[in-house]
Amino acid sequence: MDYPNSVPSAGLVDGKFVDESPLTGAPGSLIPASWGNGVTQELLNVIRSAGINPVEGLNNQLLTALRSNGLFVTAPQFDNDNSVATTAFVTRNGLQFSGFTSYADSAVLTASNIGGVSSFTSNTPITATLPATTGIAHASTMNIVNAGAGALTVSAAPGADTIKASNGMVGSVVLGVGEIAEFLKLESQWRLVGGTVSLKYTSLFSGMTGNPGYQKYSSGNIDQWGYGTTDANGEVFVTFPISFPTAFVSVVATHVGGDGAMVIMLAGTATKQGCRLKVRDMGGSVRPGWGITYFAKGY
Repeated sequence: MDYPNSVPSAGLVDGKFVDESPLTGAPGSLIPASWGNGVTQELLNVIRSAGINPVEGLNNQLLTALRSNGLFVTAPQFDNDNSVATTAFVTRNGLQFSGFTSYADSAVLTASNIGGVSSFTSNTPITATLPATTGIAHASTMNIVNAGAGALTVSAAPGADTIKASNGMVGSVVLGVGEIAEFLKLESQWRLVGGTVSLKYTSLFSGMTGNPGYQKYSSGNIDQWGYGTTDANGEVFVTFPISFPTAFVSVVATHVGGDGAMVIMLAGTATKQGCRLKVRDMGGSVRPGWGITYFAKGY
């Protein structure tokens, strides 16, 4: 679209329309039908592209079209040309959080927290309750930070909603000091999909507290520990809480009693599933019922 420069009778001055001058008598520009029709058609094309039917006498249809959802096309994911980015494109590419809210006490979060960061700063144990999933868009996300000194328990709203970790664990999630959790909304469920706290529920960092217990590390190394009691030969067959996937490396054991004793691992008894230990007192004697604690390493 351009001015009708190719029409000499249009009377353009410096390529633009001018009014007639009553002082000098200079005539004003003429608007050729082709130009007027072209301008009108350009505007009608925009209005119709937005799915709006042009109506004579309505003077806000172009503005309505420009503000509508039907006029602009969302570019493909990861597109990097100079086309206009719709809000759908921006949201899909995750360029920013929707907001940051800080809480000093327990709180029930709402839909206004969706897409943002909710930070809790209490020095005592508190609870963050996730919003009910009803009415919240599929795959919406929430990020929760424990910026306080007390434990933060994240719970689902009362009713059918659940919290589920990627390893299948269902139930509330406890964030320690400085931990972060990212949740994804699914059907009647908030899925723990990211943040430092999610590492507890992965195979790389899985573990079992208590005695016996074990802890895995991202390097592949595994620590295991437990308790045993000697038989009549002063021996303890130790069964590890889990089998070492590749190899058992070493074990350190301590006698639990009122005097000194030596604990050794019997040669040839070590496997990925356990080992046999023997306990002798300072005089070389063995007895049943002596307790030992052990700490084993492997990978």
